[in-house]
Amino acid sequence: MAVIFLFVSSGFSMAEIGEMQLRGKGIVKYLGFIKVYDASLYTKNAGDTQNILSPEISKCLRLDYNVSLTPENFIEGANTILKRQHTPTTLNTIQKEINIFHKAYRSVEEGDNYQLCYEGDSAVTTLLLNQKELVSIESADFGNIYMGIWLGPQEPIDERLRDNLLYGYN
Repeated sequence: MAVIFLFVSSGFSMAEIGEMQLRGKGIVKYLGFIKVYDASLYTKNAGDTQNILSPEISKCLRLDYNVSLTPENFIEGANTILKRQHTPTTLNTIQKEINIFHKAYRSVEEGDNYQLCYEGDSAVTTLLLNQKELVSIESADFGNIYMGIWLGPQEPIDERLRDNLLYGYN
């Protein structure tokens, strides 16, 4: 299992996330025993998990870190999963957005959290670190592809994590 060290948020404030419904939770471990982060997925409506990557569905992924990581860790992990999931042609269509997004990453320490949220009405993906907005990208394609790192049907970071997030399995 590859470990990806990412997290995301979208023009959502914490109050808006609080109004969303928790869909599921999961844990990411490195080498099977080092707990890297706890993940939680939130959506606005109960039925939203059926087509979670639909551009109309608003969603937030919160990652609470248990280890220290650098921006390079996040970028390497994201690029590894994205290249596994998509063709170079597909990634080239959003490469500018990926570059902007990756420049926003900051180091995390134990206790920090990233939130990655996508707002369906505006097609904006926002990244927050400890509730402070770092970057927002307006692009439904970018939001769909980047959220797919965790939630995609093909080769997400971890299938069990994806299922736990979408369906609430433990």
